[in-house]
Amino acid sequence: MRIVHIWDQAGVAYILAKYQQLSGHQVKVMKVADYDKYGINKFYQNYMLNVKPEEFLDRCTEESELADIIHIHSRIDVLFRLREKFGGSKKIVLHYHGTDIRGLDKRKDRATQRLSLSSMIHTSKRKIATKILSFYLTRARQNQVHAQKLANAVIVSTPDLLQLVPKASYLPNPIDTDHFRPDPSPKNQRKEALTMDTEVTDIKWALNYCRKNNIGLDIEVYRRMVAPIMYADMPQFLKRYKVYVDIRHVDKSILQNLSKTALEALACGLDVLDYQLKYHKGLPSEHDPVNVVSRLSSIYLKAATPNSF
Repeated sequence: MRIVHIWDQAGVAYILAKYQQLSGHQVKVMKVADYDKYGINKFYQNYMLNVKPEEFLDRCTEESELADIIHIHSRIDVLFRLREKFGGSKKIVLHYHGTDIRGLDKRKDRATQRLSLSSMIHTSKRKIATKILSFYLTRARQNQVHAQKLANAVIVSTPDLLQLVPKASYLPNPIDTDHFRPDPSPKNQRKEALTMDTEVTDIKWALNYCRKNNIGLDIEVYRRMVAPIMYADMPQFLKRYKVYVDIRHVDKSILQNLSKTALEALACGLDVLDYQLKYHKGLPSEHDPVNVVSRLSSIYLKAATPNSF
């Protein structure tokens, strides 16, 4: 089977492509070689077809000509282009990874809050700005709904996203177990616990949450956005610790799924403390890349023809 992945989110497309190739398929990932903050493009460059930004849409069309499956990660603009080009002759799968679908409502909430804080002197301007914002976000939501109707199948990467896309299939995030694997070195030589501070998490809330619930771990906070860790180096970095604390407070709510970093930590042999203050050991089998690719093949097989083009 010929499969083309269009775009990537957090390495998921690359990992799928790698293990699909190992299953005997012809696979490539279409990606613009933009700023590679965590070195993921470089690490998986053998699976990547590097495209210039100005050529991206045309190259996606060319590469999709011979594809049996077109697997699009987040980029609904490409989906519209390819469905217009190929009509119903191609199987197109749309894959959401989180903020690409969840973020619409939260962007609206944050923007509305900013507008409400503006001076009352500018009430008329604020009302106009609110109407414009509402128009564009409503249009964005409508575009997402239309894209879902044009896709043969829709996939979400975490169970909570099924609330936003009820007819989607849940595909667990795969972890590259060739790269993330346990280290035989004794755990007593490691630091006690690690958590990550990112652009979207409220790390102070998470640490207070642990203290209030008598979690006595000595938790080291790593500010990943200040000093990015390269993907190639991530396993060895994680294996400096015994426990990964995966408590993420985002936009005044706790995310209930295990993060991709937490799953990588499990694959490396760390224990993971979740938001319920429960410990996890070992990578769940549903995130094993061979199992994920097998599940994905079933989704491809069952993908229905959309109702309209």
